[in-house]
Amino acid sequence: MARTKKSPRAPKAPAPEVPSSRRPLNALFILAFLGLSAVDTWLMRVETVLNDVPPNFQSVVESAAFENGTPLETRYTGIKPVDEAASFLVAAFLAGSANWDAGVKAQQAYFLLNWFAIICIWSIEASRRRNTGRLISFVALFALLYQVIGAAVIAPLYYAVYTFTSGGDEYYFQGREVPSGYARAVLPAAVLGYLVPTVALYYVPWSDVKTVQYLTAFWQLSPLYASALLVLFSFLVPLSSSSAVAKNGDFKHLKRVYLIVGLVSAASHISTLYFCLTSDNPQLSLSYVFLPNRALWKDSMALGLHYIFQIDFFGAFGATLFWCWLVVYDVMRILGKPSVGDLIKTVLGLAFFALVTGPGTTIAMVWSWREDRLVMIESGIKGTWKKPKAA
Repeated sequence: MARTKKSPRAPKAPAPEVPSSRRPLNALFILAFLGLSAVDTWLMRVETVLNDVPPNFQSVVESAAFENGTPLETRYTGIKPVDEAASFLVAAFLAGSANWDAGVKAQQAYFLLNWFAIICIWSIEASRRRNTGRLISFVALFALLYQVIGAAVIAPLYYAVYTFTSGGDEYYFQGREVPSGYARAVLPAAVLGYLVPTVALYYVPWSDVKTVQYLTAFWQLSPLYASALLVLFSFLVPLSSSSAVAKNGDFKHLKRVYLIVGLVSAASHISTLYFCLTSDNPQLSLSYVFLPNRALWKDSMALGLHYIFQIDFFGAFGATLFWCWLVVYDVMRILGKPSVGDLIKTVLGLAFFALVTGPGTTIAMVWSWREDRLVMIESGIKGTWKKPKAA
């Protein structure tokens, strides 16, 4: 039998040249994130204690009764240390989750729905091949810490670790991909593990405050549920043979995550602004909902906690938007040579979109933009950060 002549294989695209350069002023960026964490620690955990804010919190926890006479549930699992921690956290959240104060509830719901973006973005970064085994891949550890200490304290520490890890430019030239199972699992894991409990807690009109306390306690571990479900679903999600081996097979799944995250956060932002701007309730004014007010922080336990949540919100998302600027700066300088004007435009753009669409949507937009450029970097494109039509 005559042999058939095999068609020659197409030559492989040359691998991009990996530079030995590093991010300029990297140590300064790390110190900036550490400084943000220190400032937020002072504002949230030190200054408030020195001023006895929130007032009566310790007595409420010890007496197991709120200022309005509502009993504080003290038994959730039967494990004393766990139940004590749960009671402490329930006492901190209940003015919002039980809707005792409309402004407190609006702020908490807005904060936590926008945090859905962080849950997804951190899960994606943890799953990238280049981050395997690195500290930034242990997002459950960071989640446990920020649920207890505060996102404004812990998020900047996560970003400091990321900044240290990604200091060398070679970080961006390989390992962008998320394994296909994880790429497909990020969204369902985050929705079922985090988004559904958050919506159930703040948007379902529960009439029994005891039920709300149990739901509030259950919600506290929702970021950990999302992490656990991500691992579980990554093994259960069926994979097509083509997507499992295709280069950039994760790309469309990640872009879908960014789209859904952006829509969820935008819906939260627009609806919150609408209710604040159209309501006659003084507790739903924009200033009451969002702006920390020292004149009120000692008026009640709820208002003292509201002040802490407001600081937590601005500290956490302020650091995250700074992180967004940093990752945009990285891809711009690797793909081209950004001017000072380009960097200033990035700052203004982040601020504009955070105000107009909300911080969660802004973060999702940045990561969607960045994902395109990460593919460009690994493809060897140089000289421009503008997305080519074929990319």
